[in-house]
Formats: sequence, structure tokens, C-alpha cells
Amino acid sequence: MKHWKILVAAPLVAFAVNFSFAGPVKNGIPKGWIGSGAISTHYESGLDESQGTTEQPAFFIAAKQDIVTDDFAAITQVIDASAYRGKIMFFTASALHIGDLGGYEFWIRTTDEKGHTSIASSWARKSDTWEAVRVRLMVPDYAQKLELGVGIRDKGKLMVKGMTFNEAQPSNSVPESKPIANKITMGSVTGTIKNLNFSE
Repeated sequence: MKHWKILVAAPLVAFAVNFSFAGPVKNGIPKGWIGSGAISTHYESGLDESQGTTEQPAFFIAAKQDIVTDDFAAITQVIDASAYRGKIMFFTASALHIGDLGGYEFWIRTTDEKGHTSIASSWARKSDTWEAVRVRLMVPDYAQKLELGVGIRDKGKLMVKGMTFNEAQPSNSVPESKPIANKITMGSVTGTIKNLNFSE
């Protein structure tokens, strides 16, 4: 009788162990985005349904224990800027940064065929609740490439959801800080903007 109970219990234990790995978190970089910095070495990244929904999960970047000072991690995507030339574009999102050290940045950046760069950035630190992030940029008439970027510097965990990229109305500009964006070399055009809600 004792052996029969062991035989029955074994598959149940195996099922419970396997089931424990199933959950709302999926590690990796979202489709359509490119990782930069130390995202694959000193940081973890992925999608978390518990901070969003199954259809639109939150993206996260979290520092590991072995991070070194001034490390950073980011995701970016680069597109053809021609459709946005002469327009004021608005990059918005909801963000939550956990941890007393470090901070996060959102940016829009363009370059033209002569290498001239225009950039708008929003830099912030620890937030106790989800906060609205807004970045706006007047896209130059000769812009060739346009980059959207999200990054974290030093320690902490950044969660992001609800991103949009739309044309905006003129308004007063605000001072900016670009500690992460300025460290990243803009990559090649990958196509149109996609997967801002991390649903793919």
C-alpha cells in the first residue's frame, strides 16, 4: 500500500514542480525591439502580465546583484523618419521605477544623412506609483532615421506599459537630461514602429 501511494504521489509532485514555472513572467526582449548596453549581462528583462494584462503586459528591466556603477540597459527600435518630418511627435508611457538607486530614461532621437542628431529625453528616478512619461520632439525636415528608446541606469527595476507614439500639438519645452540615450549608437532602420504595447 505504501509503494502504491509513492507511485501516485511522484507524478503529482512532478506536475506541481512543472506548474510552478508557469506564470505571468516571460523573460527576454519584446518583438520588434533591440537590446543595448548590459541588458544581457547585468540586467534581466521580460514581460510581466501581473503588471498589465495578458494582451498587453508590462515590460521590465531589472538590475542583477553584480551590476557595476554606471551600467545601463535599454531597448530601442529605429524606423524611417520620412513620415514624421516637420511634425511634433509625442512618445508617452506609464513607468514605475523601484529602488533607491539609479533612474530611467525615455527618448526620441533622429539623425540625418550628414550625421546631425536631434533628441528629446525624459529622465527620472524612483517612483512610488506608476507615473506618466511624456517626450516630445519636432522631427527635422531632413531626418532620415528615428529612434524610440527606453532605458535604466545603475540599480533598480523599471516597469513600462501603455506606450504610444503620436503627433502632438506645440507646447513649451522643458529641460532634458540624456544619460542613457547619448551612450547608444543608433542602429539600422528596422521597419515601422510596432509592438508598443508588448502584445506580440
